[in-house]
Amino acid sequence: MAFYKPILRQCILAIVTALLTLGLPGYSGSGFGLFGTGQVQAQTASGMGLRGSFGDWSLRCEPYSASSSLSSSSVNMAPPKESCALLQTFADEKRPDLTLTVMILRHLDTGKFILRVLAPLNVNLIRRLGLKIDKVDLGRADFTRCDRMGCLADVPFDEMLFTQFKSGQIGIFTYYMAGRDMLPNGEGVGFPLNLNGFDAGMQAIPEAK
Repeated sequence: MAFYKPILRQCILAIVTALLTLGLPGYSGSGFGLFGTGQVQAQTASGMGLRGSFGDWSLRCEPYSASSSLSSSSVNMAPPKESCALLQTFADEKRPDLTLTVMILRHLDTGKFILRVLAPLNVNLIRRLGLKIDKVDLGRADFTRCDRMGCLADVPFDEMLFTQFKSGQIGIFTYYMAGRDMLPNGEGVGFPLNLNGFDAGMQAIPEAK
């Protein structure tokens, strides 16, 4: 398995605001084993600002607007003042097509947390997205959809998964390339997620209003 370290890249950071605003029509979490068995400039041009750094994690927020709602059904809830996400971004300098963005954010309707992962368009959808934390295999999650930014996996960030992130040291997200972009011997692309600072970062995310 090939491993890639997190680096700051303008082209990756610029899409984070869009990731915050993606809708979740008919949202359902198909997740990783303990995620279930089956199943990114300090200030961007769009106004998403760096709120804090926690280890390799960044907390970034943007002012809330009606168009940035994760869904349109919150008619009886006062909207939050801003949308925030705790995130890490990965890319390979030699192969810029090998990227990953991992973020944790609140669903604006329910107030519950979501783990949102963005992989490139040339990912192998059938082999799905894997996660190990400290060598413990948590299974694989489905990619829920693909668009011009890449392929997205949304997973409910439940109490069990929160505990794994909080107590762990290193998480490894893995995906596989498709077609002519496959790596030698069909090996996966592994991205080591540093979990140091995760708990402090989560505590810094503003409460849902």
